[in-house]
Formats: sequence, C-alpha cells, structure tokens
Amino acid sequence: MLVEETLATPSSFRFTGRALATMHELPAAGPWPSDLTQERLIQVEQAMHFHFEWQVSGALVPLLDRGFRWRIQVYFEKWGISESAVAPNVTVSYIPVSGHTYRAVINLPANSLSEGVYDMVAVLRLYDASGKPLPVAGFEELGKFLVYEQA
Repeated sequence: MLVEETLATPSSFRFTGRALATMHELPAAGPWPSDLTQERLIQVEQAMHFHFEWQVSGALVPLLDRGFRWRIQVYFEKWGISESAVAPNVTVSYIPVSGHTYRAVINLPANSLSEGVYDMVAVLRLYDASGKPLPVAGFEELGKFLVYEQA
C-alpha cells in the first residue's frame, strides 16, 4: 500500500505500508474460484468481500484523539461508455496504541456491479472527530476485473 502522512516527524507517527487488500468471491452455485487475487473474472450475481490490514506506530499515536476514525473505501472505475456509482466503505475507530494492527472487511453484495471491465482501487484515510480529513492517506490498486453475466 502506498502511504503518506504529514502529521509529524516519521519517528513520531509512522503509518506503515504493511497492508493487505485481497478479494474473495463469496460462494455461489458453480465451480467458481474463491480467491480473486489470481482470477480476475466474477459473475454479476456473485458477491465479493475485501480484507484490509494496516498499522501505525510511534510516540504520537497514543496522544491522538480516540474520536478519530479510519475510513476505507473501494472505488470501481468502469471502462467504456459509463461510470460506476458503486463505492462501498467502512469506518474503523482509531486505537491510540502504537503498533496496533487494524483489520476491516468491506462486503460488496451480489448484483452491485453491472457487466463490464472495472479498475478497482482501495483508499484509506484518517479523519478527526468532526469528520475532517487528516494528512494521513494510503491507497492500493487492486487491478482490473471482468464482471460478466452468465448466459
């Protein structure tokens, strides 16, 4: 995961790139692959979920407000004549403990995406208690996928 933070010096708040963004096709009738990290094809009527894991460490971590929230969002850019309005997200509470490992899952229900080729990107941001973004961000390119409809 590519990350950037400008809250303080690198040693006082370190937002590590130790992130895991994987997708797994949820079970459906048929011989579909369950792991989409290698397979890039999914049927419209199948659901997906995305797993995320990241860490922050440093002396500044315990001093930040417990009201802060992480927000993870997955964007789907559809290639061709139309764009996708689908952008699922999840919010995770900030834990003021250096080295804490965060984990989150975003579920994308079946029939959320129409047939087409999509470029998928996951974005991670930190927000203060009032909802304003802080200068901490990361993203992961998940690649292109073909979503198709069974005949």
